[in-house]
Amino acid sequence: MSPSYQPTLHRLPEDTTGRFAILREFLLRWHGIDTGPVGRTVSRVEEAEARVKRRLPPAVREWIVLLDDLARLGAWVEVLRDALSLTQVPGCRAFSLLVSGENDRHWGPLLRDLGSEDPPTHDFAAVSFGRDREFERVREVAPRVSTWAIEFIVRYLYLSRSVQLEYPVSEAARARLRALGPEVVASQIGRSELFEFEGGLIHVELDSDPSCAMLRCYAPCRATDRSAYDAAADAFARRLDPMWGRA
Repeated sequence: MSPSYQPTLHRLPEDTTGRFAILREFLLRWHGIDTGPVGRTVSRVEEAEARVKRRLPPAVREWIVLLDDLARLGAWVEVLRDALSLTQVPGCRAFSLLVSGENDRHWGPLLRDLGSEDPPTHDFAAVSFGRDREFERVREVAPRVSTWAIEFIVRYLYLSRSVQLEYPVSEAARARLRALGPEVVASQIGRSELFEFEGGLIHVELDSDPSCAMLRCYAPCRATDRSAYDAAADAFARRLDPMWGRA
């Protein structure tokens, strides 16, 4: 377990470029992946704009550059598990930011919203299958592309090289965590409540079914064998115990 991670996401600003800068800082601090600065462009942006025949807004452009950086660095599977799309969602007037590995779900903004700097993001589920499957819009999943991007990457921590512990969530537990500042920093990003501290992060999905909602606790870990991972997990659990009042 690495104690090097310092609370990062709670500093999320309002401006789009600043939000993607914080996301890149998170990737560096958590995964050790230096994706470089914001404010650049890559050929994938122009290619995506040609496919949908319109200019893409800053948040979508920053997302595409970030995906390009992850692919270039060979870091895709450390952060994501889904696939590039960057075209119109089949059967929908929407731009796909990403498609699930099973090709049954897309995420992205509606074409009509591409005039906004950081437009709302929706998810789209397959309604027909086979070679020419089509999709329909399910719901708005985030008020901004940048919000969706951060939440999406945080949700994928369970597939990253991290110590992972889960505990049933309760309002009492969340209130206790909020009261632990300044060593535990609480924030809300979209439908996620985050508690960050040196060497770790706790994620709560606020729209989860209360019967199965969990405190998902993560710590960066570079263990290469099971015994080292188990030792790191035990150490992390001991760090968490005082937060629940068990020490």
